Amino acid sequence: MSISLIESARIYTQDLLQVCAAYPYHNPAHSTGVLDRATYIALAEDIGNEDLEDLQLACLFHDTGFSEQYEKNEHIGARIARKWLEEAGHHKDRIAKIEKIIMATVLFSTPRTHLENIIQDADLDNIGTKSEFIYSQRYLAEIRTVGGKDISECAYWQFVYKLLTKYKFHTETAKSERHEQQIRDVEHMEKYLMMIGCEIPHVESDTMHEV
Repeated sequence: MSISLIESARIYTQDLLQVCAAYPYHNPAHSTGVLDRATYIALAEDIGNEDLEDLQLACLFHDTGFSEQYEKNEHIGARIARKWLEEAGHHKDRIAKIEKIIMATVLFSTPRTHLENIIQDADLDNIGTKSEFIYSQRYLAEIRTVGGKDISECAYWQFVYKLLTKYKFHTETAKSERHEQQIRDVEHMEKYLMMIGCEIPHVESDTMHEV
């Protein structure tokens, strides 16, 4: 594994993400957290060195599209990654693989490979943790202030409930470490919705769309 390539990508992407430094949720620390969690899952599931390097590169670049626009930025991040990796001399087939891994971070997209499973689980790792509610509050603040969305409390927390209820972790590592707390998170969100006077939504089997 080329440590120098990863470190160079880390420096480059963290510089791009400084525009997001004040974002409550999608800030440079989030990208670092996704990288760390994805690496942890990959090592736990015996991912080989080449695949691990490509996964780590995808993690570093997955939010760089925020440097150009807030919504629907994943394809921009993939483009930024392609340009940088081409200039770095990375193999074209591996660049195409990295682009696909990045696109797996589109909310409610269907991952096709183990690496895509890992990055999706890592990107949504706040699910199934005791800090989930705090992260959700930060995301609400972000979509209101940065995203400019005029969304009500009920609509937002109903969306969170649907996400918590619908998302199924793909990797065995995430399932074993997050599933039980995810169930508790759903129960807590039901109580919270009732507390603020909001209807608990019925979760359909169809794919939901992002707020």
